[in-house]
Amino acid sequence: MVNNYKRFIQNQFVKVKSTASEFISSRSEEQVESTIELNPQYYVELKAIADMQNTTVQAIVNGIIVQYLASAQNDSTSISVDQKEDNPLLYLDGICKLVD
Repeated sequence: MVNNYKRFIQNQFVKVKSTASEFISSRSEEQVESTIELNPQYYVELKAIADMQNTTVQAIVNGIIVQYLASAQNDSTSISVDQKEDNPLLYLDGICKLVD
């Protein structure tokens, strides 16, 4: 009876170990997919800036991404040539891009 219990506990341990291993490996795969690689020179420069600002490179990069995404959404609104001709101010100071 003790041998059966011991075997049961060993089997349960193997199952838990296997499940934990699968969980850890699936999390590593997810992490690899969400990881980006920076140019080492840019990282060094960003690290120096981050140290001066008491922040992290990740915080700086996330801020840059937020700014980029916000500007990309603004760029998606195109102004037609007719609108530009009706309102010449749209041509000034880079308010809009000229599309040929």
